[in-house]
Amino acid sequence: MTDFCMTDISEIDWNEAWKNPGPQRRSKGEFVTCLERWSEPERCQKFDRMAKADNWKASWERIRAMNITSESRVLDIGAGPGTLAVPLSGIVRHVTAVEPAPGMADCLRENIRQSGIRNIDLLLKNWEDVNISTDLECPFDVVVASYSLGFSDLKEALLKMNAASCKYVYIFWFADMQSPWRHNYGAIWEQLFGVPQRETRRPNIIFNLLNQIGIYANVEVTKEEHITGFSSIEEAVADQCAGLKLKTAEQEAILHDFLMRKLQPENGGYVLKGFSYRAKIWWEKEN
Repeated sequence: MTDFCMTDISEIDWNEAWKNPGPQRRSKGEFVTCLERWSEPERCQKFDRMAKADNWKASWERIRAMNITSESRVLDIGAGPGTLAVPLSGIVRHVTAVEPAPGMADCLRENIRQSGIRNIDLLLKNWEDVNISTDLECPFDVVVASYSLGFSDLKEALLKMNAASCKYVYIFWFADMQSPWRHNYGAIWEQLFGVPQRETRRPNIIFNLLNQIGIYANVEVTKEEHITGFSSIEEAVADQCAGLKLKTAEQEAILHDFLMRKLQPENGGYVLKGFSYRAKIWWEKEN
């Protein structure tokens, strides 16, 4: 694992740092991949309901943070159930949504049908497999990837985003490179996986990699609360076990005891509250 404190950052290959985050992260507590997690229809439908809460409230906060006009053509990478694409469709000229997970794509299709939307096209592909010359009608005024950077080769993904845009590229991601899973379960990480949870505050790989490939981005950081709702404690344990990829009854028992203390009753169910540091990373395309 690269020692960022002792190394000149100009000598670090930030794409390799993204691919190989270190033995502690990879060998213990490896989460399910995005495609694995969103291949289950029930999980996708639950996420869809959360995204639509309060008339897409969280989505509108991100949309207002972007330079969008009524004439914008938007490329939404990792669109999910339409978290950004559906509300965007009412205020822009056209949205192309790229989504590889069939479960999420089904939710997006249903949201399009229910809303009578006519200006969203769906491309069911991994971003890595998209040919921007033949699969898309480039360039787009706005290219956005919102919490959807499940790429093994980040450099190629970023370069393709930049090439697909004629104006702006926006990325929404975790500012401290720590997912909500690590924030939520830091207190029991060592019990679950046999290694201590370290708040390393590693340099932001995305920003540094962009700089390394000659893209000088802007960054805005906020601390945000996130809330996940469950109908029962049993549902919460099952959902979080799957997300953490727990494999033993002992791990499940540790998680169950922790959630019994952490979950808060609300509206006849339970909510899990946490926080994370979020970043808007964006740049204007140089033509």
